[in-house]
Formats: sequence, structure tokens, C-alpha cells
Amino acid sequence: MTAQRMRRTRRWALLGLLSLLGWLAGSAAMAAAGPVSVTDFTGHEVRLAHPARRIVALTPHLVENLFTAGLGNRVVGAVRYSNYPPAAQGIPRVGGYDSLSLEAIVAKKPDLVVAWAEGGSPDIIRRLRALGIAVYVDDPRRLAGIARTIRDLGVLGGTADHADRAAAAFEQRIAGLRQRYAHRRPVSLFWEVWSDPLRTLSNAGMTGAVIRLCGGRNIFAKAATLAPQVSIESVIARAPQAIVASGVAQTKPQWKAYWRQWPAIPAVAHDHFVTVPPDLISRPTVRLADGAAQLCRKLARVRRDQVRP
Repeated sequence: MTAQRMRRTRRWALLGLLSLLGWLAGSAAMAAAGPVSVTDFTGHEVRLAHPARRIVALTPHLVENLFTAGLGNRVVGAVRYSNYPPAAQGIPRVGGYDSLSLEAIVAKKPDLVVAWAEGGSPDIIRRLRALGIAVYVDDPRRLAGIARTIRDLGVLGGTADHADRAAAAFEQRIAGLRQRYAHRRPVSLFWEVWSDPLRTLSNAGMTGAVIRLCGGRNIFAKAATLAPQVSIESVIARAPQAIVASGVAQTKPQWKAYWRQWPAIPAVAHDHFVTVPPDLISRPTVRLADGAAQLCRKLARVRRDQVRP
């Protein structure tokens, strides 16, 4: 063996030993840690005798948030479509977020389950708590809620410092976008969720917050429900300057052709069709900052086009 190879071998052996010592120290610290607690978005206090070691996540976005909080290696159960980060694809499934298996969840022996208030699982949550399993429920309606969830998960998992850094970085990106775009001349837009029947979003949820962040004006901002069904006549009457599509742009590639039937709509007349990848704009995770940045840039182009002679 050459001297160079021997030095490389010793270096890798040292790195391996240091990694092992770090893992052992982290495990010992977690074992020695006392009780942890947070209050979730529903006002329920979640108390654990020690930081969570086995976690089941009942929505894809919470799987992603757990990884962001530094807890990806403790997620022992997830739901279908949990596809980010790539490591999440190998986590055993316990059903879909709206078709959960209580038996599969319990079989994972979790000391913490994380759920979404809008995920269609209130009965599962009640039954898990009745079994003595701690459940944290998130319900972020505003951008600040994403950072809160990540910090809460960090507390429950004993990775508070890591989670706080990730949350702060997200907050900094959002603050930068807000400073750059939020106070520019508004761009009126129609947000298309689906075309048959035609559905949109009000400003009641996270998407409304992103629209405002980018200096957009949702023409159905004050709709009574989060995802109202609307008529094409009502869209024409409101004359949006841009039409934004996310998931429908992927599932229905012909979506623009549908709108070209009504060239009187300013967005159609000027070809102001905007798309954003659904995973970046619909999931309340730190990647929402990427989706918001895309939307802000595209609305800025619409804004510039309006002032050109």
C-alpha cells in the first residue's frame, strides 16, 4: 500500500470514528433530554417525555418539513405522494392523507404523529390520542405558519437549533420577496385550480398570501369559500391581467386553448399565462419560497408589459 493510500485510509477511518462518536453523543443527548412540549395550531398541547424518536407524518408536506427540521432519519411512516426530498420516497407508507390506515400507523410504534388540520383525518387523530399516541396538528394559513411548524417540530424532536436556522432562512427569503414586490403596482389575476368545473381560490389560504407577497390582486379574493366554483362570465367581467395555473397546467396541457375562446380577457389578449410547479406553490414548506419567487418574477413581466407602448 502506498503512503498516499495509507494516509487516505487513515483519514477515512478518522472521519468514520468522528461520525460514530457524533452519532453516539447525539443519541446520548437525546436519551438524556427531558420532556418537550409545544402547542399546535389547534391549541392542543403536545407533550413528550423525551424528544421524538419514531415519527409518522400524515401528509407529504409534513414529511418535507420534518426533513427540513433535521428529523428525516426518524420518520418511520409517511403517506402516498411523499416525494421530497428524494430520501422520503423510501419511507414505508401508511395510506394516503385521506385514506389512512390506523393499523399501519400504530404498527410503526410512533411516539409522535404529525397531521394536517385540512387532511381529512380528524377521526384518526382522535383514535390515536385515545391510544396514548401524541399527535401534533398543523394548519398554516399564512407564510409565518410554515416557519412556526418547522420550529415546533424541532422542539419536539430535539433539533431546535437546526430547525430554527432553517426557519429563519425561509423567513429571510420571504422578507426579501416582500420588500421587492409587494408594493409594486398590482397585477389582477385569476388563479385556475380546475377547468371543469371552473374553480379558483380565494385569499383565505396560503396561496392568497403568496399572491399579495408578489403584488398580485386576486379577482376572487373575497369569495366565501376557499376553492369556489365560478362561471366564465364572472371571470370575463373581472378582466384579469394574468391567468395563473399550477396543477391544471400539468394535468391538462391544453388549458391555454380553453381560454383562447375569450380573447376579450386582457390576460388572453396579451398571452399572459403563468404557470408555477404545484409542489412549489401548494405545499406549505420552505420550498414555497422558490414557488413564490417564480410567481413574483412572472407577474413582474406582466407588469412591465403593461407599460410598454
